[in-house]
Amino acid sequence: MPVKRRLAKRRTDSLAEIAAWSTAFECEFDFFHDLELFGLFSDAEVKAALPEAWKRLGHAFLVTWVPKDTRETPWALDQFGRP
Repeated sequence: MPVKRRLAKRRTDSLAEIAAWSTAFECEFDFFHDLELFGLFSDAEVKAALPEAWKRLGHAFLVTWVPKDTRETPWALDQFGRP
């Protein structure tokens, strides 16, 4: 029988949640598996949760985001528009 996935029982603050989502917001994928704490284990689960997370956390992410050499705008901003 498959093992039941359990979500984190501890609450995380919004800064930790923004940090966990930052890679996915920048490039669509969770390369470092930061979102496993929130019960998102596959790329499909991350992609399905991205629109809602962007609406909720996108503004706070954009305040702290600094453009890099490879991207002038985050992937989520291009994909979903302003939060």
